[in-house]
This record gives sequence, structure tokens and C-alpha cells, in this order.
Amino acid sequence: METKQDKKKNPRETELKKIFTLIDVDKSGVIEFKEILAAMACPEYDHISFMDAVKKFKEIDSSKDGVVQDSEFIKYFLAEFSSLSEKNFLEHMSTVEKFLQRKPALEKLFDILDKNKDGKLDEKEVQGMLQLPGEAKITGEQAFKVLKKMDTNKNGKVEKSELVRALFLETKNLPDAAFTKLMYIMANK
Repeated sequence: METKQDKKKNPRETELKKIFTLIDVDKSGVIEFKEILAAMACPEYDHISFMDAVKKFKEIDSSKDGVVQDSEFIKYFLAEFSSLSEKNFLEHMSTVEKFLQRKPALEKLFDILDKNKDGKLDEKEVQGMLQLPGEAKITGEQAFKVLKKMDTNKNGKVEKSELVRALFLETKNLPDAAFTKLMYIMANK
């Protein structure tokens, strides 16, 4: 909940505090490396490698205590995004915020779709995902094309992170209510 003090702060600080809170999944008040790594699954950060993420985490953690405090996070990203216009900054933050909010539902959907519980979706499971009630039957060939598109690491299967990324990109412009309804339909068919 936004306080009067938050309203007096720089609007960028307020947005960054929201993002910090979403990244802090375990609600410990600090961000651990695994939490920042999970947040970097957002398509906005496709260009960042694992080693870049390690380096960035170390840069953000200015106190060198192995975790990122909210003040370190805000200070670092205020500087990092200082050249962005207010509009571009808010658009970027909106996309990251939406990803962090939708990621748990997309991960849960993956777990439901992974019928054989091997941690990957095969062609048959992708075909089942694509088949919506009342729609024309999805062929194996159609499912294979979708699998191939989502399979960014080219192992012939769709992993959780690949599904989350692909479905987020396909649904990021949906209003929240439509996204929730789609997740319900896909999970309960």
C-alpha cells in the first residue's frame, strides 16, 4: 500500500520499490541471487547471460554482504535507468512488473501441462496445451511447429522457463481479467 511518504518520493523510486517487493519472493526483505536470477527470466533481459547476471548482482550488492537491500536496488537502478525518458522507464517497469506478477500462474500452468512430470513438455503435451475446448483439433504437425518455436535451447522439449517466456510474450497485452480467464481455461480442460 502506498503511503504519503511514498507519494513524495521520486516516482521512479516508488516503481523500483514495487519491483523489489515482487522480486523478493520469500518476503525476507532482501533479494538473494536466486531471486534476481528468476526475475531476469523476463524477456526484457534476454540479452543478459548467467555470468552477466552474477556480475550485475555483485554490482548491485554494494555492501558486499551477499544480498541486495532495497536501498541498494533502488540506488543502482536509478543510476542504470537515468538516461531513459519517464515514458520509457514506466513502460519498462510495467513490463517487468507484469512478468513478475504473471510468472507464478504460468509456472503453475506448466506443472499442470507436464502430464508425465519430467519437467519438460513433449510434442503431445504441447498439443494438449494448444487444444482449447470447442476449437478445431490441433494436429501433431501444428504442435511440433509451436514446440520448435518455444524450444529456445533446441533440446526437442519445452522447459518451464521456455513456456513462461513464450506465453508471457503472447499474453502480455491481455488485460489481467482475460489473462486469468485464459489460465483457468488452459489449466482446466
